[in-house]
Amino acid sequence: MIAILAYLDYFSTGHQFTLVSIQWSTAFIGVREMQLVICGTIVALNTLGSFILASVCVPMAVLWNESLGSRVLRLAPESFVARLGGAAALYVGYHAVVTTSSAINAAVFRRHLMVWKIFAPRFMFSVPVFLVSTIVVLLLATGFAAMRVLRLGINVGNVRGLPVARDSGRV
Repeated sequence: MIAILAYLDYFSTGHQFTLVSIQWSTAFIGVREMQLVICGTIVALNTLGSFILASVCVPMAVLWNESLGSRVLRLAPESFVARLGGAAALYVGYHAVVTTSSAINAAVFRRHLMVWKIFAPRFMFSVPVFLVSTIVVLLLATGFAAMRVLRLGINVGNVRGLPVARDSGRV
């Protein structure tokens, strides 16, 4: 559902899966002169921003009804990590299916008259969307899970929870 909302946000902001519709004017927001890295980053964030935002929402959707100090998370943190991993895998799997189907369609319709107007741009946009979404959701899911596991002090190999330095009041 979150991935579909990302596509809705992408298209509702005036974007399309064509090279002509990239909003190049956003590259010059906040800069006085052309700087290749900064302007390219701004255009990439404008183009892929809805997918980045949706990827950030995946771990939040798992956490939306849980208190971080709840008894369930203290007693069974493995279920939290499993739910987080499952949500991340489902989100990445959806984008993988979309990317694979657009690649198959581009290959099947390679002799079609509109291949360079419809199928190739769709594939060229689905690959960066898949990569960015995968990287962001996996980093966030891994980060949330690692923070939760380390905070609770679960044994991970020989590592226990991070020790808290206590001030004894000595000078």
